[in-house]
Amino acid sequence: MRGVNQRIGNVASTQRFLVSRTEIHELGGNDDMIAYNLEAQRWLRVHAGVYQVDRRPLSWESELLAAVLACGPGAVVSHRAACTLWGLEGISTRLVEAPVPYSALPIPEGVVAHRTRRCIDPSECRGIPVTSVERTLLDCARFLSDRILGKALDSALRKSLTTIAGCYSVLATDGGRGVTGTRRFRRVLANRMYDEATDSGAEFDLLYFMQLGGLPDPELDHELFPRGGRRIPDFFWPGLAKAVEVDGIDAHSSAERLDDDLERQNAIMDLGIEIRRFSARRVRRDPKVVVEEIRRFLLS
Repeated sequence: MRGVNQRIGNVASTQRFLVSRTEIHELGGNDDMIAYNLEAQRWLRVHAGVYQVDRRPLSWESELLAAVLACGPGAVVSHRAACTLWGLEGISTRLVEAPVPYSALPIPEGVVAHRTRRCIDPSECRGIPVTSVERTLLDCARFLSDRILGKALDSALRKSLTTIAGCYSVLATDGGRGVTGTRRFRRVLANRMYDEATDSGAEFDLLYFMQLGGLPDPELDHELFPRGGRRIPDFFWPGLAKAVEVDGIDAHSSAERLDDDLERQNAIMDLGIEIRRFSARRVRRDPKVVVEEIRRFLLS
């Protein structure tokens, strides 16, 4: 029995100290062993057929994995929970969410389940089975606005988690008639020709509202070579010799960063380029006012 306990402990240690009834049986245990450990309070029952082999509080990620184990083979984290697990911007949730195949298995308590007959090719993030980034974006499109979905896509591109081509590939295989969100995801992708992304969520917000306001499209990765080296403004209009910068809350978190930022701005201005700067806080609070200021700036 000691050897069985050790094998179970080894498996559980690789999956956040969680183990399923099926795994216990495969490792040589049985239902009597489960009952004994539960009665002795060595194990905790998380869901029907899923047990925690220590007493530490469950984190949200542990709850996700417990739900996947409880839902059975083929279950993965999905939709908004997957978006948060991948670290995509625009949405933050502590939902426990999973697509599960049609089967006789009950849905675990507290789990938002999406029954599906579609094949799911699982990925893995932080040791947890999850829908791919591309499939996650498609699944989330039914819940999110164009702007929030676009922000999630932008952050996925920034982190090199996906490509535009990869997203179109998933649309072709998993989207289409009857799949809610397909049109929105296709519409959001239509605004992206390349895999380039903004450097922050605030920059994406400003770009989105500038496009919505009909401003001319800026270049995102335009390289300038003033004295002191290579510089890339957040947004640049080469034909107008004008640039816009967005400063996050930590932009000047130290005297050294402030010195570097001022040197960078002065070097760009030495090339004859005008610059306007806006805080990320103002962009989020007054996007329409900021866009109108930029419009006047570009027309002046």
